[in-house]
Amino acid sequence: MQSVIGILALCITSAILSYNSIDARAEASAKKYPLSLFGKAAKGAERPSTPFSRSLAHYTMGVIYDNESKFEEAIKEYSAALADAPDVAYIHTRLGVDYLLTKREEKAREEFVKAKALDPEDTKPRFLLALVYTSSNNIDLAQKEYEDIVRLNPDDLRALGSLADIFVLQERMQEAAVIYERLLEKEKRSSLLRFNLGVIYSRLNKIDRAIELLNEATLIDPNYLEAHVGLGVLYELKKDDRNAVAAFERSLALDPVNLKIYHILAQLYYRAGRLDDAVKQYELVTKLDQKDARAYIEWANLYLKEKRPQDALVVLEKALLDGAQSADIYLALGYTYSVAGDTKKALGCYTTALEIKPDDPRGHFSLGCVYERSAQRDAAIREFRAAIKFDQNFSEAYNYLGYMFAEAGENLDEALELVKKALELDPDNGAYIDSLGWIYYRKGMIDEAFAAIERSVSLAPNDAVIRDHMGDIYFRKGMIEKALAEWQKSLEFDPKQDSVREKLKNAH
Repeated sequence: MQSVIGILALCITSAILSYNSIDARAEASAKKYPLSLFGKAAKGAERPSTPFSRSLAHYTMGVIYDNESKFEEAIKEYSAALADAPDVAYIHTRLGVDYLLTKREEKAREEFVKAKALDPEDTKPRFLLALVYTSSNNIDLAQKEYEDIVRLNPDDLRALGSLADIFVLQERMQEAAVIYERLLEKEKRSSLLRFNLGVIYSRLNKIDRAIELLNEATLIDPNYLEAHVGLGVLYELKKDDRNAVAAFERSLALDPVNLKIYHILAQLYYRAGRLDDAVKQYELVTKLDQKDARAYIEWANLYLKEKRPQDALVVLEKALLDGAQSADIYLALGYTYSVAGDTKKALGCYTTALEIKPDDPRGHFSLGCVYERSAQRDAAIREFRAAIKFDQNFSEAYNYLGYMFAEAGENLDEALELVKKALELDPDNGAYIDSLGWIYYRKGMIDEAFAAIERSVSLAPNDAVIRDHMGDIYFRKGMIEKALAEWQKSLEFDPKQDSVREKLKNAH
């Protein structure tokens, strides 16, 4: 659904142009103003007064200047017309329109307010006034104007639609839905109304009703791309991958170069177990845009999920050959080399990523991880601190550095602060809570450690490290049988832990 604020300028321009295209004399003769000036001219029953002649002449010249887009000259003429006929509402409206066109919103607002006071039944100044209020973010005042227009003219579709948009801006979706349902009663064949109402119902979490409306929109207009895409998104929300795929495939038929849809379809195909079809989507994307780094990375990730790191490396090396030499590609390459067990190449890729983008916290974090696993502690600490420097909300970096200190039994007070910061950012992360418990353990605060790691186990029951720590705490508390049970579970989750196997051996 288009943003009201985003299209506001177009709305104002459209409204202004529609008023400026009106024939002045026809409009004037159709209105009954307080002084009946134009009515007298039309009847010809009596000779116009001199003020009337001057006002009509200035007004007519104003319209001529408007038609020639000479708005400053038109403003002068309308102002002169109002000097002789200050109570003619429509002249105030025309003057306000020209003030809007020349970016003088406050003066425009003043003229529309005067026009509204002189002719309370005329909805035109109210509508323009509502647009001015919306542009200055006075949403409540705009809402009141639209409500008054609907009260005066319940069938004014433009006012109803604008009022609905105001409710959307205010996140009052249920009220917006009620108005759109009214609009649909009057415009039964409108695909746009169905699409907008479908979007509103999706925001209200009424997904089935939203799908029904978007399907109706596509029946009315089979080429309605946004409706097909919207259906795909809604079916995804329902985890109805079959219908989601069908909707996105129809979208792609309408827009065969829409790269976003290729990306979405690739992920859906993979989720459905159709790896070859997913790969074909990424092949097409990278043919359409050889520098789409995201496509290469997602493509490589599919192979990594399939435990095929060598195939992932082929894809990422192809990205470099195709010219997609971004920091993200080198970060992905570094990770893939790390998975493949090539620490040296991983280190080189992360270093290159940082040469391209020196302030990328992900690059510093990834480099820190490699250094830590390579027993280069000082370098690891330096990189983790750099990651935090460039992203003060990087929870993983806070936790990793804090846990490193805890493992080494050093800087425990700083470690505690680091992990607490990580938990501020991600309060229910089991690994972070485990780090907190382990710091308490290292500080000799066994009860606090037990409480933290017990909660960590509840959040991540299959984590081998957490189970190992739980065993250590039970052992420290003299609860040997429970310690043995936890260490045994830790080994079940990760049989390669020689240190845990040694604890089991020594505890018996």
